Amino acid sequence: MYGDTWQVCWKEFLSDSYVYGSKIEFNEDGSVSYKNRLMPPGTVIHTWYSMTNFQVNRIEPSLPLIDGERAYSIAVNIDYHNSESEALMLRIIFFDRYDVQAQSIIVRDKKAFFKPSIRTYSYRIELINGGNADFTFKSLVIKEVSEEEFDAEQERIERLKEDSNKSKKKRRKNKKSK
Repeated sequence: MYGDTWQVCWKEFLSDSYVYGSKIEFNEDGSVSYKNRLMPPGTVIHTWYSMTNFQVNRIEPSLPLIDGERAYSIAVNIDYHNSESEALMLRIIFFDRYDVQAQSIIVRDKKAFFKPSIRTYSYRIELINGGNADFTFKSLVIKEVSEEEFDAEQERIERLKEDSNKSKKKRRKNKKSK
């Protein structure tokens, strides 16, 4: 049903979190304060799963089941403690029923739209460090959106790309004329 919304929190302190040199505080309001200034960029800070092997990992899935034929939006509720640390990314990795990667998406903004591969059977979301990591994580919000909303967002992105390409060409032209 369109409009279904799921809120995903960081509940566990397990091997799925980068803890080396990190200061992690689970706050009473359900948020998580995380600080690690020495972590290399590209490091996965935390991972959430839609399907787990409970006998091996002793954790339950923390992500909702999604349909490969529908469109979704994802929003990250994070408070950054300084402007340097505003470089977190999400990587959404979709797997088919044989646990082979079917698709992956990188999200660099606080909100994005995506449409999973039709072969999607399970997926995971990784919070990735893109620089300094000093933030308070509140939640991920996944929402099922209509095709019209998804298409409108894709058109907006295409217009931005076109405008960017036009300005690049203009700058190149100005450089050559000087």
